[in-house]
Amino acid sequence: MRTSFLFLLLAVLFTAAEVMAQPVRPHRNATVPQGIRQGAITPGEARHLRQKRAHIRRDIRMARANDGRIGPLERRHIRRELREFKRHRNWAMHNRRTR
Repeated sequence: MRTSFLFLLLAVLFTAAEVMAQPVRPHRNATVPQGIRQGAITPGEARHLRQKRAHIRRDIRMARANDGRIGPLERRHIRRELREFKRHRNWAMHNRRTR
């Protein structure tokens, strides 16, 4: 009885560890390539959006590198850049330019 419980517990732990080891991919990372596949974003627009996204990620890294946390002014700046990125992405998807 005790050994079967031990085997069951180990099986559950290994299964849970396997599920936790799989990478999680946020949906928003696929927005630029998806627009390219659909033909809604031109290559130049896609390049511009990738550069904007890289700039935002760089700003987040720099904010965390300074003191280990993102302060209120840095957070406001990053949020403003994210809103601008989303606005530009939407404009690029719906401006009726195709590849």
